Amino acid sequence: MTTKPHQETAAIGRSWLTSTAGILASRVFGLLRDIVLAWYWGSTGVMQAAFNVAFAIPNMLRALFSEGAFAAAFVPMVAGKLSDGDRDGAWRLAERAISLQATVLGVITVLGAAIAAAIWALLPETASEHVRLTFLILPIVMPYALFICLAGAFASILNSLRQFALPALNPIIFNVVQIAAVGLIYPLWRMDELPALIIFCLSILLAGLLQMFVLMILCRRRGFVFHFRPVWNDPEVRLFVSKILPAILGNSVQQCNNLIDKALVMYLGPAAIGALAYSQHLVYMPTGVFGVAMGVVCLTSLSQAWNRGNLDEMASSLDFALRQMLFLTIPCAILGIVLAEPAIRLLFQRGAFNEEAVRECAWALRFYLPGLPAFCLAKVAVTPHNARKDTTTPVKVSLVCIGLNLVLNLILMQFLRQGGLALSTSICSWINVIALLWLCRPHLPQWQPSSTIRAALPLLIAAALAGLAAWFVADWTTSRLTAWPAFLAQAAILLAGGAAGGITYLALCLLFRCPEPLQLVNCRKPSKKLAAS
Repeated sequence: MTTKPHQETAAIGRSWLTSTAGILASRVFGLLRDIVLAWYWGSTGVMQAAFNVAFAIPNMLRALFSEGAFAAAFVPMVAGKLSDGDRDGAWRLAERAISLQATVLGVITVLGAAIAAAIWALLPETASEHVRLTFLILPIVMPYALFICLAGAFASILNSLRQFALPALNPIIFNVVQIAAVGLIYPLWRMDELPALIIFCLSILLAGLLQMFVLMILCRRRGFVFHFRPVWNDPEVRLFVSKILPAILGNSVQQCNNLIDKALVMYLGPAAIGALAYSQHLVYMPTGVFGVAMGVVCLTSLSQAWNRGNLDEMASSLDFALRQMLFLTIPCAILGIVLAEPAIRLLFQRGAFNEEAVRECAWALRFYLPGLPAFCLAKVAVTPHNARKDTTTPVKVSLVCIGLNLVLNLILMQFLRQGGLALSTSICSWINVIALLWLCRPHLPQWQPSSTIRAALPLLIAAALAGLAAWFVADWTTSRLTAWPAFLAQAAILLAGGAAGGITYLALCLLFRCPEPLQLVNCRKPSKKLAAS
């Protein structure tokens, strides 16, 4: 197999690298936010537990109505019109679809806030403090779902225009506002925690508004001017609705699994809640950098290829995306398992985040990491279905996986606590990916799963040996740095172990003649044919 990708896969690779760079910058700021919040709240506090559970609701709505369902139904339709040169039709559809989204989310936001307030008022006095706080602040953070979903809609328009970097950078606004809010309320926190928590929740609404307006302005500069004009009887709007309803379920496996985890972990106490939240944040960083970026690019590219009837291009693009996800995420998962504790100590162990919090977080993280490749592959595996405007097939898969996740959660949490919830999510995510890829074969016979599986085997062997190298070097380094300050020692252990594992992995990939590293390097430069065009 040649290491030089085809022109279409090279274009996907370049767009993916552009999107990845933007998302990486955003995730770095997100990691800084998590570090600040860990210092501020710790992992076992009641306030932290209440906020994590409450904020999970608007975050889930964002994943379903913005990053998931809206993009799955919206991007193929708009990208198809743009590919045909019908920009006016694309903008008309976009305006009506976004107006519909704003109406539905506005109703959900009001109802959700009202229900949460009613539950808070009816809670018995025996209810735990973090449960009461959760329902107290939920009405405050609910409007964030509306703002961030509209921001996601404007980002989908930019992605349809193959503009990936600026939407990927947009979450930096959210992280900067949250970090600034912590600095603002810290003196107040010392006097009264509840007003400080409410102000912090209000800062989230400000961040969501800013994200929405920035992307709206960027769309305006590229020709799309949004006006709120809901039209219910338009044939294209009805088609959009028929696609988005099943897509809400089809793209919701990981989000619903996470929400189930958050609901069940409340029964394990505040320590488990914080551990699950911080471990999820660590797993989501590579998922966002690799998986989300590739999924966004693939959806646009595969939609345009399907609109042109070019199944060979779809197959080669899908194979390229899957191979790159495996190449990058398998070593991340294995090295993460080996280096979980030094990484958590380096990032979070300060202030209220103590040794107990480190152990609890590492326990959950080690059960999430086997699912990391699946979390990223899922972003790609759903795109062939959505590109064909088939949003019903993922529904069937998602319903099975959600039900299985609930059953496994109830069983595994009895023995592994928050680790059982994480392991259940990992197992179900793998089942989701395998099912989605298997079911796309009849419609895309040009793609051969055996080729992807054969590519994964040497990557898995190389990553396993790299994990052994990282463990040996990290253990050796730990034994010789006992007199060092804790922060410097953990940094040295993580750097030494990570470098040993990374170098070993790349060396073995080249020794095994894996094409993925050179494919990725070749994507950085446009081919002469593409440059000439």
